[in-house]
Amino acid sequence: MTEQSKPPDQSGRLKQDNLRLSHDLAQLQTIARIIVDEPGQADLLIRLSEHIARLLKTKRVMIGTLVDDAIVFEQMIEDGRPQAANRQFRPGEGLAGRVMINKQPYLGSNTSVDPAAGERYAVLAVPILNHQRHLLGVIECHKPPYSLPFTQKDAALVQTIALQMTPGLERALLFGQMERWAGSFENLLTFNANLNGKLEPAILIRRLVEHAAGFLGANAGLAGLVDGEEIVTDGYWQNGRWRPLDLHWPPLETACTPGWVLVNQCPYITDSYRDDTLANYTLLETFGVKNALCVPIMDAREDVLGFVELHNKAGGREPFTWSDAHFLESLANSTAVSIYNAQLLDELETQRSRLRAFAARNLTLLEDERRRIARELHDEAGQVMIGIKLELQVLAQKVAASAPELREEFDRLRRKVNESTAQIKEIGRALRPPVLDQLGLEAALNRFIADFQDRAGLPIHFEPVGLTARLPQPVETACYRLVQEALTNVVRHAQAEQVWISLTVEDQHLYLSVVDDGCGFAPKEMAHAGLGLLGMQERITMFSGTFTVESAPGAGTTINAVIPVPANHASDTDETNILGRSA
Repeated sequence: MTEQSKPPDQSGRLKQDNLRLSHDLAQLQTIARIIVDEPGQADLLIRLSEHIARLLKTKRVMIGTLVDDAIVFEQMIEDGRPQAANRQFRPGEGLAGRVMINKQPYLGSNTSVDPAAGERYAVLAVPILNHQRHLLGVIECHKPPYSLPFTQKDAALVQTIALQMTPGLERALLFGQMERWAGSFENLLTFNANLNGKLEPAILIRRLVEHAAGFLGANAGLAGLVDGEEIVTDGYWQNGRWRPLDLHWPPLETACTPGWVLVNQCPYITDSYRDDTLANYTLLETFGVKNALCVPIMDAREDVLGFVELHNKAGGREPFTWSDAHFLESLANSTAVSIYNAQLLDELETQRSRLRAFAARNLTLLEDERRRIARELHDEAGQVMIGIKLELQVLAQKVAASAPELREEFDRLRRKVNESTAQIKEIGRALRPPVLDQLGLEAALNRFIADFQDRAGLPIHFEPVGLTARLPQPVETACYRLVQEALTNVVRHAQAEQVWISLTVEDQHLYLSVVDDGCGFAPKEMAHAGLGLLGMQERITMFSGTFTVESAPGAGTTINAVIPVPANHASDTDETNILGRSA
């Protein structure tokens, strides 16, 4: 019988079959092109789900992948539109869990898998297996209620797609794993950089929470440090940001997870935080904690420093494992070393602050003593010398003209007294020049430099800028003493022909520079510098300033000092006050 002689119904069925085959072939070709395009995992699964739904003309299609020991469905196609699925099934759980065990396609209804299900509808599930028959995932298809069941032909078609997509899915899974490894490696490098940086302990434990959550797939967590008789937590990390939280835990109380891990010095894992006797009500109700992993932070001496606790692994869908606990312990141990070092540095800085305050107090006492001695030399010794001079004058007048040799002796003694008086005045000015207290730094330096030039025969060029108001007395004293010592060093060691001094006050800082054209010295000789340079450096450092020396043989020497000058400083006369602000 020819084609023309076939009954009309058979001819129509052939046309329908041909159209269906053409449609199926076109969909399979499209699926093949999608796989060849090598999209990422999420894009691959949703695009394939979309085309399978068109191919089978079904209500819902979702493709899940094997993650640890569960099939996880993140997205699905329902009624032609992509939607979030957020489902996971362990072996034996639901349709996907059944296929995980059997590694065989399943045709039937949802009620056959779960008799307690509501509306009955047809289901089809096909495993995605690689060439070694290792399970990669599951394709699930659901029809609308009361629709015709899936056929063996449908199952064979989906199996063909599963075979087609296996290489593409393996590649996508591998690339995804490589990206996670790369991200974890970068996070680990960042975490190590944080540990090696000079961070406060409170910042270190926050970085521990952030990076540990990233490594282990948790979306929330917190940490705390032992502070006296309690553990203090000041924030909660959730979904990539910190939220304010003020919790105080008793460190020896085993009725909470932090207290439990600190007492027992081992990790604590709970898969159901709500049902756990150690659960914290605030965390449970405010942040929706589902599962938790808590480990202690202990230093090398096994002293407990604090705790770190992660929540909601994979959004609470996955339990924390003991491998997670061991990994978190290793991160906590590394952090403990940095916390311990940070605490040591903090203690060291406290001691340094005390030493600076002590040195500042000593400087204040020294300057006060110099001022007192200078005043006594002027008032007491000076008056005594004047009295001696007047008495010598009176005695000289009483000497008879017949004894000229005595008159000459009196004149010699008067000259000696004048010289001693001048020396006493010079000693007093060196101890504490009155002009520094009365007229300020610029006037005191002008007079000192002029006197120094006369005594040393050394040209000195002084350029003050911005000294329109008085500086704090301790700053003026420090700068004056530094110029004194610097010029003394030039005369003793530099063999210089000229010296340039610049003094500038701007932006709440005093900038001092002393430059000579002398013989200079090698930088390595700085380590063996005398007490002069070391004294200058210590004096400037006490003000939280900077002190540098630049020199080279035959190239002269440059001394630079920068001292912070507090705003509204006119009333500051105490060395310790200035140091307290600068530190």
